[in-house]
This record gives sequence, C-alpha cells and structure tokens, in this order.
Amino acid sequence: MNGAEQGMDRGRTGIGKLCSACVSGTGVDGGGVSVFSTMGAPVFLHATDATSRTIEDLQFTLGEGPCVDAAASGEPVHIPDLSAAKARLADRWPGFISEIAETDARALFAFPIRVGEIGLGVVDLYRRTPGELAPDQVAAGLSGVEAMAESMLSFADPDDRTYPLTVHRAAGMVMVQLDTTIEEALVRLRATAYLEGMPVTSLARDVIEGRHRFTKEDR
Repeated sequence: MNGAEQGMDRGRTGIGKLCSACVSGTGVDGGGVSVFSTMGAPVFLHATDATSRTIEDLQFTLGEGPCVDAAASGEPVHIPDLSAAKARLADRWPGFISEIAETDARALFAFPIRVGEIGLGVVDLYRRTPGELAPDQVAAGLSGVEAMAESMLSFADPDDRTYPLTVHRAAGMVMVQLDTTIEEALVRLRATAYLEGMPVTSLARDVIEGRHRFTKEDR
C-alpha cells in the first residue's frame, strides 16, 4: 500500500467511526457517507451495512434521491415515512422511490456536510421503521456532520513544520485559480487532499510547483 492509499485508509477509518457515532446518536439503523471529488462527482467513503451501501449506490446511479437534493440545497432532507411519501415523490425521484421500496429502509434522513457555504458531501441515515427524528436526534445528526467536516479539513501531517507557510501560499494560488475567497480556497485545498489520501502540505507543494491546478469547473 503506497502513502496515498494509507492516507485514504486512515481517512476512511476516521469517517467510519464518526458515521457509526452519528447512527448511534440519531437512533437509526444505519448510515452512509459520500463526499465530492474535485470534479463534483460523488465518492463513496463508508457504509455501516449493506442497506446503507445500496442507498448510496442507488442515488449515484440514478442521480436522484435525498442525498442529491441535500447536496444541491445545502439543507437536510428528511423523509420520515417512505411509504406515505411515495405518491408525492414519484415525480421528483421516480427511479429511486421505485428501487428503495425493495430495501428494508422505511425512513431516510440526509444531512449535508458543509463548511460555511461550501459543500463537501452528505451523510445518509436510514431506519427500518417510519417516524420523525426527535429534536435531540436531529441535533446529534448535525453534530455528527460537523465532526466529519472538521475531520476532513484537519487531514494533514502534524509533524510537518512547513505546514502554515506552504499551505497558505498554495491557498493564495488556489484563490486566484478559482477566483474565490482565501477561506474557500483553504477548504478546497484541504478537502481535495483528504479525498486524494495525501497530507495537505504535499498537495500544497504540488500546487506551488505547478503539478496540480484547480479550475473553476472543480467548484
């Protein structure tokens, strides 16, 4: 296993633990986490069970579902009773509603992973029985996705003393390449390093030395 693969494996392990904690805190039966590549395509990271993996795969294959809508809107999408909502959602998610009926999921809750206005991914939770999440369970879900965002953005080599100067210099270049703020440039730099399984300082050096360039399509 090379360094990038080891890095991504560590990242997946951390996200897996956070996802399991989110499932426990919200009182659901399972969950999955997917994030977005620099080209905006979803990248599967973790699922707690087979049903969660099926839910992720269905949405990515069909391009529709609560995960897709949560990512687009930046707001949670909760379907507490899939059977009751079937007719209402038939036009909105025709393929997904048909396919999800073949699983044991009876309620779905999608929470976007965000840093400010920047979307990084989505957590999908499911339950085998219908019903709303209680207020404390919603709070647990929101806390869980916040912890995942922090985990993604702190994915770096703590022993690298060149981190501050190198990363901020690269972020300045990314800011120009994307025509955005320095804050968004830093988030994009860190999130991309996480997705590619490498310390952010390594990606920063690639940006500085011209081996990696961000484009506006990456946003």
